[in-house]
Amino acid sequence: MAGWYFDVTGRLFRLLATLLLLILPACAGQGKADGLVNGDFSDVQDDHPWGWAISDAAAQKGTVTIVDGVLVLTPNARNTPSDSPLGLGQAFDATALRGQRLSLSAWLSSEAGAVAVVGVAALAADGQVERFLGLRAGAGDAPEQTTTDGEPLSDEVETIIVFASVEGTSGTARIDNLTLEGVAARCPGDQGDTVSTFRVEANGAAHRIDGAIFGTNVEWIREGNGLWNTAQDRLDPGIVAMSEAAGIRMIRFPGGVWSDTYDWRDGIGEHAARPTTRHIADQEESSRHDIGTPEIVAFASRIGAELMITVNAGHGTPEQAAAWAAHIRDIYGPSIAPVWEIGNELYMEDDMSGGSMSPESYAEKLRAFAVAIRAELPAARIAGIGLVNYGPYRFNAHGDWNKVVLSRAGDVIDVFAVHNAYAPLVVESSTRRWAEVYRAMMAAPVSIAQNLLDTAALIDDSVSPDGRGRIAIAVTEWGPSFSYDPKNPYFDHVKTLGSAVFVSRMLNVFIRDPRVTSAQFFKLSDWLNMGWIGPVKGGGWRETPALLAFGLYRDAPGATLLPLERDEGPTFSSSQLGFQAAVETAPLVDAIAFRDRVGKVTLIASNADLTETREARFAFTGGADAYDIAVRNLLGPSAVSHRATDHIDVPGVPFAPAGRFAEGEWFANSRADSVAITPGSAEWEAGTLSLSLPPSSVVAITLVAK
Repeated sequence: MAGWYFDVTGRLFRLLATLLLLILPACAGQGKADGLVNGDFSDVQDDHPWGWAISDAAAQKGTVTIVDGVLVLTPNARNTPSDSPLGLGQAFDATALRGQRLSLSAWLSSEAGAVAVVGVAALAADGQVERFLGLRAGAGDAPEQTTTDGEPLSDEVETIIVFASVEGTSGTARIDNLTLEGVAARCPGDQGDTVSTFRVEANGAAHRIDGAIFGTNVEWIREGNGLWNTAQDRLDPGIVAMSEAAGIRMIRFPGGVWSDTYDWRDGIGEHAARPTTRHIADQEESSRHDIGTPEIVAFASRIGAELMITVNAGHGTPEQAAAWAAHIRDIYGPSIAPVWEIGNELYMEDDMSGGSMSPESYAEKLRAFAVAIRAELPAARIAGIGLVNYGPYRFNAHGDWNKVVLSRAGDVIDVFAVHNAYAPLVVESSTRRWAEVYRAMMAAPVSIAQNLLDTAALIDDSVSPDGRGRIAIAVTEWGPSFSYDPKNPYFDHVKTLGSAVFVSRMLNVFIRDPRVTSAQFFKLSDWLNMGWIGPVKGGGWRETPALLAFGLYRDAPGATLLPLERDEGPTFSSSQLGFQAAVETAPLVDAIAFRDRVGKVTLIASNADLTETREARFAFTGGADAYDIAVRNLLGPSAVSHRATDHIDVPGVPFAPAGRFAEGEWFANSRADSVAITPGSAEWEAGTLSLSLPPSSVVAITLVAK
């Protein structure tokens, strides 16, 4: 996903720059100081909507017409992804909108491969994008769309750019009733009552928590990203110990994206005899196959985990996958690898593996791989891949991928694997907006939870349950992710305390949803920015706050989820940032509770407020009259503090300086002890548990009946 995301990020900024250069001169004399004009495209002069400009480059990529007061964009074969797609734009003075939140609405319709897109960008005097909101609709998407920013425009914003465009090289896009309004600002975190109150049924039972939700990704490349200690010629003992302590229960191997270029035969036999191969055929970087089947099986066995194998469906064959299944069965036994996923992100445009394909081709491959693998492992659970796009999070390049795959091959799969839970995926570099970026990340679980419900509904609409039951959902990659551009100051923020709060909230989403039976965070360790175990200057490895938060759920696998209802409490809103949609209402305090086999109750709560302590009360019904209570707080001085893990230096790659984030510049000055799990306290009185949650914290409370 990294390469595609980086490419789209670059296109977005180049598009805004192009619009700024081409539209501002065209609109300068047309009186736009009062805001957007002719958003309903009713005022037409010389067959062109008045007030809207089109560049010479864009005009060569299709036709622009007005039909019954609707803007109609018909792209041609030249409208491939670029800085200047077929479309119109206008710019105006932003002064009147300062201090207000932007609200963008439009009617959008598309057909025959086109995608209608409208967007608005707010720019400071230096051209830096302070706000960006967007709407888009492909075939089948809802036509009436609105998005509202969570934050007001600052006094530094000078220019607003609005554009209406089309993606694709065929079909038609229609756009109408485009409006941009200012909405009254509100203080984030001030909505609702001061205290968050919950009800917990201590003797209740929602469903059993599947241990496979607590999984991770291990890639074969770069010594398994440190999992293989070359100097010691063994699995790195520090990474093994940290993984075991965190309670990881499933390992996805050998990718991400590297799965669709992987030949499992390179990763067996004596290390000295194993080949060194390129990660991808057309790229220079290569690695020796230090982490192969024997090592990943040994690692899983050491930490008490199972394997999810992602087979090479991009360039491999069903026969190769079947041979791998037979190899694992004969040497390690059939139970170590219960789940076999067919490919990684083959639905993406220009997937880094070079294996992108149509949904029809994938469905055919999926059936062939499933038959071949089950011939060797009859009990294998087969996972097909897909993604339901939502808001600006649109990495599935095919509007019909899910329907085609599920209708043609849904009968041979047990699991539908998605990558819908990366956040906040920013495309900006303003450190002064760090709080807004973090609020967008912490609110993202609201959107992701809804997307999981939409995914389940789509599965059920496409596939009739048979004797095996309904198809489950696996989120085979997820986690905090800010930027894949090393020049972006947010590049390394996966390792912060705020990211740990996101991890807790995402685990709660997965646990609550009974259709989610598996989830694997991305990724276990990394020499660069994405690992939840990171390198330390001078050697060695250390857990990031994200893995510490994950470890607070160690008792959850196999436990019973307790009914827990939120009665009231303060909420917050977030802005649309990068690929993350705006969220109007998210709880500042989120919580979940579960009961293990011996009756111990664990309650985990998190506070998304960046600056204020929040109070929470949990009224228990049923259960004991009194408990022995232990509290563990995951704390730090700021949401942007971390534990001093670092990325390695790469010759020729300019990494962004740490930047100024929060009071005291906590990101730059963080130490190993900046974020830690420390003992805490809570009060129990008359069946109610009361506690204070510090800013940007995760708190785990265990209750054992006296």
